[in-house]
Amino acid sequence: MKQLVSVIIPVYNVQDYLDKCIDSIVNQTYNNLQIIIVDDGSTDNSGRLCDNWAKEDGRILIIHKENGGLSDARNEGLKYVKGEYIVFVDSDDYIHRNMIYEMLQNINQYACEIAICNRYYEFSDGLRKLRYGYRKELVIMDVQKAVQELLLCRYFDMAAWAKMFKFSLFENIRFPKGKLSEDYYIMYLLFSKAKRIVYFDTPLYYYLQRNGSISKNVKLNLDYVEAARQQRDFVSQNYPDLSELADIAYANSNMTVYNIVLNHKGCVSRKMFGTMKKRVKNNLNLIIKNKDITIIKKIQAFLFVYMLPMYNITYRILKRVKKV
Repeated sequence: MKQLVSVIIPVYNVQDYLDKCIDSIVNQTYNNLQIIIVDDGSTDNSGRLCDNWAKEDGRILIIHKENGGLSDARNEGLKYVKGEYIVFVDSDDYIHRNMIYEMLQNINQYACEIAICNRYYEFSDGLRKLRYGYRKELVIMDVQKAVQELLLCRYFDMAAWAKMFKFSLFENIRFPKGKLSEDYYIMYLLFSKAKRIVYFDTPLYYYLQRNGSISKNVKLNLDYVEAARQQRDFVSQNYPDLSELADIAYANSNMTVYNIVLNHKGCVSRKMFGTMKKRVKNNLNLIIKNKDITIIKKIQAFLFVYMLPMYNITYRILKRVKKV
C-alpha cells in the first residue's frame, strides 16, 4: 500500500490532550501520511505545541486561523488535502497505532470508498467502554445497506472520526459552519456517493469523555434534530425503501436531545417537549412494528409518549448499567 492518507486534526484549547493525540498519529505503523493540524484560534498553549510538533516531523502542516468552530476548522483542513484518502481525528482523542493501516488495508482488499472501525469511550478515570459489541465481525455493504445501518446505528453512527474516506467523496460537500452535530448533516451524503463501505468492529479509536468537550456542554442541541430531518427528507427521496427507518431516526433524534438534557440535569420547556412528544408519537407505530428496533428502544418510545416520569427513571437505570 502506497496511497497517501491525509489526517485532519482540528485544535482548540486542548493543551492537556494534544500531545497524546498527535503522538498516536505520528507513530502509526502506516507512515505515508500528510498530517494537517488546524489551530482554530486557541487561547491556551495548543498553538505552540502544534508548532513544536511541526519542527519534529516534516509530514505535519500547521494552519493557524481565527476561531470559527469545529466545522470551519475541518473545512479549512480540507483545502490542503493531498491524500487519496482522509481521516479525521479530534484533538482530545487518540487512535491505535494500527488504525490507518487496517482501514486502508480493508479499503484496498474489498474495493471500498469508506472504512469504519469500532471505538472505545474513554473516561477521565481510565475506564473504557466499548461503543459497539465486539464480535470479530467484518461487513461489506453497498450504499443501500450502509445507509440502512447508518439510520439504525447498530454498528456505527454519523461521527466523522473512526472512519476513512476516499477524498473524492468530499467534492461539493463540506461541514456546515456554525452547527452542532455537524457530522450528522453530511454523513448520509458521503455514504450516498460511495459504492461500497466496509465496517470492521476492531476498536481502534479512543473517544475521550471529558467535561469540557463540545458534546458535554450542549444542553439542547436542536441542530441534531434539524440534521435528522434533512437526512429523513434525503433518504425518503433517494432510498424510498428506507423511508420508514428515516422517520424512526428522526423521531429518535428528539429523544436523544431530551436525553442530553437529562444528562445535564436540565429541563425542557413544556412547549418544546410537546413538539418532541408529537414527533415521536407520530412515528410510534413504525418504531413498535419495525423488527430491527430493539425491545428496549420500543419500550422507551412508548414511555416517552405516554409515561414520561417512567421514561426518565428507565433511562437513568439503563444509563447506570451502560445499556444506553
